[in-house]
Parts: sequence; C-alpha cells; structure tokens
Amino acid sequence: MKTVLITCLICIAFSALDIITVRADENPYFRSELIFEPEKVDIKQCHGSTLVELPGGDILAAYYGGDYEKAKNVAVYGARLGRGETKWSEPWILHDTPDKSEGNPVLWFGPDNKLWLFFVTIMKDNWNQALIFFKKSPDRGKTWSEPVQMLEREGWMTRNKPLQLKNGYILLPIYNEVLFDSEFLISGNGGRKWKMSSVIRSPGTNLQPTVVQLSDGSLLAGMRTGSKNGLMWWSRSKNNGKKWSKPYTTDVRNPHSACDMVMLADGHIALAYNDSPDNRNTLTVALSTDEGKTWSAKRNLEYKKGEEFSYPAIITTSDNLIHVTYTYKRVSIKHAVFNEAWITAAQ
Repeated sequence: MKTVLITCLICIAFSALDIITVRADENPYFRSELIFEPEKVDIKQCHGSTLVELPGGDILAAYYGGDYEKAKNVAVYGARLGRGETKWSEPWILHDTPDKSEGNPVLWFGPDNKLWLFFVTIMKDNWNQALIFFKKSPDRGKTWSEPVQMLEREGWMTRNKPLQLKNGYILLPIYNEVLFDSEFLISGNGGRKWKMSSVIRSPGTNLQPTVVQLSDGSLLAGMRTGSKNGLMWWSRSKNNGKKWSKPYTTDVRNPHSACDMVMLADGHIALAYNDSPDNRNTLTVALSTDEGKTWSAKRNLEYKKGEEFSYPAIITTSDNLIHVTYTYKRVSIKHAVFNEAWITAAQ
C-alpha cells in the first residue's frame, strides 16, 4: 500500500512539474542585441546576414561588410554567441577574395557533420557577374577548406539557408540576377553533386526564395517580389523541388526585400519579412498554424520611419527558441531571440 501511495505521489509530482514547465514555456520571452557596435569596427556598411546553431548550442552568424555594397574590400565576417551568453564575440573574416567583393553568405550545418559556408563573389562590378562558391569547416568555423565553385555561369546568387528533405535530398535556394527569377540547386548525395530545379517565373520579378517542407511532404516556397502590387510570391512543389507551381500571391506584403521562414517543432511556420508594400521601415515576424495558408499572428521586431531593417535570416534552435538576425540601418547586424508566445502575446 505504501509503495502504491509513494508511486502515486511521484506521478502527481512529475505531472505538476510538467504543467509548470508547459506554463513557463508559454510565458513570452524576447531579447535582442547588436552583434557589433558600429563605431568599434572598421566596417562602414554591412548587409545580408545568416545564422546557424552549432553542436553544443553556440550560434554562429555571418554577414558581408566593407566600405559599401559591391566595394572591392567587402568580405564575409563571422561572430559567435556562446550558449547562455548575451554578448557576441569580436567579428572575424570568414572569407575574403583579394580585390573582389563578396556577398550573401549562407551558413548551414550539413549531414556530413561539417559547417558549410555558401557565398557569392562578384567577378567584376555587379551582382549579375557573381559566382556561387562554398567551403566547409570540420571544426565549427576555425579552419576552412578551399572554396569550390558551384555553377559555371555568372549571375546566380544565394540568400537563404538550405533545407534537407525527408528523403535526404538537399535544396539550396538560389536566384538569378539576369532574368530575376528563383530556382533551387538539388543534391541527392549529400552535397557532392548538384542539379538545377525548374525555374519559378512570375509576372514581375521573384527573388531569394525560402522553403519549408509541409506535413504531406510537399514544399512551400516564399519569394521576394518585384511586382507593383507589393505582395510576396508563393509557389509549391509536389516532387521534392524539381518542378514548381505557377507563383501566386496572398495578403502577405513585401516591398521588394528579402524574407525567410522556418518550420518550428510543433509544425507551425515562422516568417520574417518587411510587412510593407513599399519600404523597409518595418521588420515583422508572423506565425502560421495552418502550413502557410494564413498567418494568424504577427509582431514587429523593428519599426522606425526612414530607417532600414531588412534581410532577416530565421532559424529555430534545439531549445525551441526562434532566432533572427537582420540588417540594422546598414551599419550593424542585430540579433533577436524569442518564443512563439512572444509573437502571439501582441494579438
């Protein structure tokens, strides 16, 4: 009888603990900070950030910076945030091609247990003369392999993180700065070889795709718009990204600026974007509970008239928090970390 009573009490105690944990997780949480103070670094302008969680829980961020966009001294910089810490390391150079400008880095921890860095290098003067490269690190960013060129033709660029599908295939979002449309590089062998998907073409331009895989295995891609209506483009694929549906719009606004989304552990989707048809003054995160059909909650990360907050990168980490890095007035990169409850608390 005593054994049964003790067992019941233990069960009740653990049940109570579970309830407390759930309630604690429902409390809104938010924190943000600049990755570096502009006056303390020799970088006049920066843009195009990316971030990844490393084994052990550290966060590594990267961005490109120099005198100005496309300047010959623009390099890819990195900074690390230790697990449980709130202050970022000093920035250091991850890649710099002498006398050429770098752009749009993308960090990703691959199935080969190595850290990947995708980026573009402008071979002459403009983005339509850029080439895509990648290199890998076996020690979480301390040392790197030599860069490998991914495509022969100039004009294709990276922007958002790869996605490994349920069947093991890897999709790397890319876009074309010549024809201004979106595509994907697809690898079925762990990134050793890549093939091009079909092109996503739309009335007006679509750029910089971001992609998630839905519960039925299909893919949802969202894209920066260059159309006059100021609405994001969307497209779907039912064959692992090889072919894509005709692009369509919903009520999600976009002012010709980059966006990014991520699938959360509970099946919800978080989208980071500029919630405006014509400016980058507002940076917003929205939440969809129905796999991208509607966006039931949204909350601003930033708003100030006349200022730029743009090019968000978004991930979710092993502790189920959501992390976003983004361009802060073109003079720094800002990092925000929050939970779903923070997004829905404003509704």
